[in-house]
Amino acid sequence: MYNELYRAWKSEITSEETQPLPEDFYRRAEAYLAGTEQEDASTDEHTIKGRLLLKEKEIVNRLLRELKEVRLRKLLSLAQNGREINDANLTEEERKLARTFEQSIETFDREKPTTKPAVIEETVELSVLRFLQDIPEIVGTDLRIYGPYKKEDVGSLPNQNAIALVKQGVAKEIEVRHVASAQRSMLDATNNK
Repeated sequence: MYNELYRAWKSEITSEETQPLPEDFYRRAEAYLAGTEQEDASTDEHTIKGRLLLKEKEIVNRLLRELKEVRLRKLLSLAQNGREINDANLTEEERKLARTFEQSIETFDREKPTTKPAVIEETVELSVLRFLQDIPEIVGTDLRIYGPYKKEDVGSLPNQNAIALVKQGVAKEIEVRHVASAQRSMLDATNNK
């Protein structure tokens, strides 16, 4: 079985298509592996035979795992690309898996979202600050990045962040009452032209 497993692994990793495997390949490989584990359990691992059995078991496990992974990737790739999967080269377990892949992808392609996800846009009140000392970047309560600011810079931050910075004494709030009316006046002037 060891030689058969090695040949199957070698042929699978060197080709793009799934290679034929006997129907009972995985069952025989698992039985072989179980036999090596039983023999390993009854053999002293400090003897040459024990170390050889342990190494054989490691190699068989690795070859079997890699063989399954390579074949699985090939089957998934065929199903994703809508290409026909050749059942003749597959074991019974792999045929079931291939049908599941195909059905899942068909179902996924057919289903369309029924509603658009709601976009929640929250307006955040901003305060204008004059910074009394250098401030590194900070994350605002609206989860946006603000700064960095140098001493005497002017910038706007969400109200909650601004209040905290003013309380810490690192910034002073600048009152801007007339900005909104000044902006309205500018808009009115451009609309009247």
